Amino acid sequence: LSSFDVVVLAYDKYKTGFTSGNIREASLEQIAQSANVVSLHLPLTEETYHFANADFFNQLTQKPYFINTSRGKTMDSQALITALENHQIRGAGLDVLENEKIKDLSSEENNQLQTLFNMPQVIITPHIAGYSEEALERMATVLLKKLFI
Repeated sequence: LSSFDVVVLAYDKYKTGFTSGNIREASLEQIAQSANVVSLHLPLTEETYHFANADFFNQLTQKPYFINTSRGKTMDSQALITALENHQIRGAGLDVLENEKIKDLSSEENNQLQTLFNMPQVIITPHIAGYSEEALERMATVLLKKLFI
């Protein structure tokens, strides 16, 4: 995003000193007050389960766009829907869902999914970045190198 002269606010609970160029370290409070886009890049752990919950969305003051491409259970789907309905966020881009097994959705999860599908300010795509032609070639190359080294 540096080409667009965008300041990226980044928060990491366990790491500091990682900024360079247009990236600035920030607290969660600073991000909640300033961000126009909030993008999650989290592993799923006990600590990050439902990280984006009602409290999280209630703190956002700029009505940002919300993006989750990390793990579905890092967000609370109902809290996301409520934030969209209450105009706490402008829109959402998701390539992960709380329950990725579509065949195993509970009726509540199915209703949430249908609600998200029907919202024009929501984009849902499959979580398949690793399935691109380039990614598959790179994985095969790495695997072959490991086998023959």
